[in-house]
Amino acid sequence: MNTVFDAKRLIGRKFSDKSVQDDMKLWPFKVVPGAADKPLISIKYMNEEKKFQAEEISSMVLTKMKEIA
Repeated sequence: MNTVFDAKRLIGRKFSDKSVQDDMKLWPFKVVPGAADKPLISIKYMNEEKKFQAEEISSMVLTKMKEIA
């Protein structure tokens, strides 16, 4: 449930887009509507629900890759 993938597919799209709605059925994590119909990725971290934008998730991945390299 907390493994997030395909986050870049959400960048620049609205929550109401058909492609986002179709993709949501395939993902184990939740995607919820945010401000201005922007999709937010909802995960549970330390018994707390957190919501992130796709850009934030992408940034976290790149930061982690930089640390590892």
